[in-house]
Amino acid sequence: MMRRVVLILLLLVGSVALALWFEHQGGFVMIRLGDWTLQASLMVAVLGVLAVGLSLGLVSRLLGRVWRLPGEVHERFHERRGRLAREELVDGLVEIADGRYAHAEKRLQSASTSAVQPLFHHLLAAVAGQRRGDWAQRDEHMAAAMAAEPRAQLAIELAQAQLQVEAQQWDEANASLAELRRQAPQNYRVLSLSLETLQARGDNEALDALLPDLRKQQVLTGPALVALEQPALARSLSALGPTPPADALARVWRLVPRARRHEPALQACYARALIDAGHANAAERLLRRWLNGRWDKRLVEVYGELVTDPPQQAYNQVTGWLKQRPEDAGLLFAAARQAAACALWGQARSYLEAAAARSDQPEVQRLLAELYERLDEPEHARRAYRRALGLDPSSNSLPPIEAPGSHTVIGSAPD
Repeated sequence: MMRRVVLILLLLVGSVALALWFEHQGGFVMIRLGDWTLQASLMVAVLGVLAVGLSLGLVSRLLGRVWRLPGEVHERFHERRGRLAREELVDGLVEIADGRYAHAEKRLQSASTSAVQPLFHHLLAAVAGQRRGDWAQRDEHMAAAMAAEPRAQLAIELAQAQLQVEAQQWDEANASLAELRRQAPQNYRVLSLSLETLQARGDNEALDALLPDLRKQQVLTGPALVALEQPALARSLSALGPTPPADALARVWRLVPRARRHEPALQACYARALIDAGHANAAERLLRRWLNGRWDKRLVEVYGELVTDPPQQAYNQVTGWLKQRPEDAGLLFAAARQAAACALWGQARSYLEAAAARSDQPEVQRLLAELYERLDEPEHARRAYRRALGLDPSSNSLPPIEAPGSHTVIGSAPD
């Protein structure tokens, strides 16, 4: 603002100085056109030239404005339509949130014709159509979105697959995601939706093939990854047949990434496969090494299932560990099983009773009941079986039964 004031003052001072200078000049300007002669003082001539120049400038600006007027009107019209389309987009989104899907779909479809970027109108209309349960109309909106913005093909197809998954259209979603995996095999969202779809379809073969990419992109981590890896490894191992050689099982195990071979759940799966195939001694060596490196109750449980040759080998190892971990219920249970494998019934009983006192696992009580039966102690066996079933071992919830014609109670619990 200050600069403008200074400029105006300078112009005024300059004009006054110029007028005073022209006043002391005796020159004049004469213009002759045929028989016409125009004569004026120098000051008047200069002012006339300035006036003509200003007039021509004003006329030029006016003509330019008139020339641009249709374009400006057209631009203003489109700006207004675009603004209204954006407002309709927001209103449609609000209606979807409110559950007025039919109104939202109609509003968005209508506004898409005047929107500068109708992609989002079509996508939201597809969402509204899906919420109404009209999948055919939803697909039409998705096709319109593709036509409106072909450059966003991947994003649009991914949105369509997402809607198909939400609608539990598993076959359609699987087809869409298979195409997306060809276009973007490492896309995190594509892999995540593929996992959900394949699990819903029960397609274990495809899940196993997808597992390396899921690991690489960290779509699953921690227990969720283990829950997928363990059955996949079990399927690969069982595919070798009932009694495969140990080296065949080892080849499958080596296909597991090195970092994942330290996962106890996978180690337990591999060890069980070795045991089932008759390679208990090889399994024992692996389990012993793993447990000496990192203690894990799942591996202890598998160690208890071993039947080595000779059986004292595993039993001696377990009793050695018990000296370091005498209160470990899982290790006590494993020691009991190994003692039973060696026909050391007294030791097996002691270990089982100690494990049962420290654990409420039904499997411990069940094996203890079987041992009591072998030792011809039916009452102890009955109580252990009841504990295995989660029942009170010393009482019965049913009323006692009286013998016909007498007051003798049958089936009452002993004191």
